[in-house]
Amino acid sequence: MNRSEILKTLLEIARDVLDEDDLEFSPETLFDDIEEWDSLNHINMVVRMEKTFGIRFDTARLKSIVKVQDLIDIVADLKGA
Repeated sequence: MNRSEILKTLLEIARDVLDEDDLEFSPETLFDDIEEWDSLNHINMVVRMEKTFGIRFDTARLKSIVKVQDLIDIVADLKGA
């Protein structure tokens, strides 16, 4: 799975979790700029990503996520992409 596929899958997950069919973001999007993003949705996203990608996040790495690119990098690293 390459980084553009990861981004596409993350967007699909986010649209579902945030219940926003029109949601758009790019690798440079800051999570603070996504209006619907809150701590509960963050947890729901993490659970869905772990299930979808077959990975496990560690708490230290989750704390370093500020923008979408950070998340793509972590998923790519854990998936060996």
